[in-house]
Amino acid sequence: MNTKEKLEISRLHAGFCKTISDATRLSIISEISVGELSVSDIAKKLGLNQSNVSKHLALMREHGLVNTRRDGSTVYYILSDYRIYQAVKLLCEVQSDQLKKMHSLSSANGNNK
Repeated sequence: MNTKEKLEISRLHAGFCKTISDATRLSIISEISVGELSVSDIAKKLGLNQSNVSKHLALMREHGLVNTRRDGSTVYYILSDYRIYQAVKLLCEVQSDQLKKMHSLSSANGNNK
């Protein structure tokens, strides 16, 4: 891979990270990782209004994270690549481990006082 290709991949990676850097969008990724859902389905599952969910999905679609399928007036969303969910899940696991370590250190420091 040449330098130009590496730079382009880095730009795409940065755009991907910006796109997923929102708790609502991470929740949407989790919901649609098991199968396609409509905006109203996602909104109900997350307890959000449809307008808010639609805005997040539009951004995710613009950046290639989701694909759509229309059935009459209903649009269904699904991840464009399941590895997106796997990457997000892996990051969550790392962060969970870090949180456990922080709590462990905090507890140990509290016991030393």
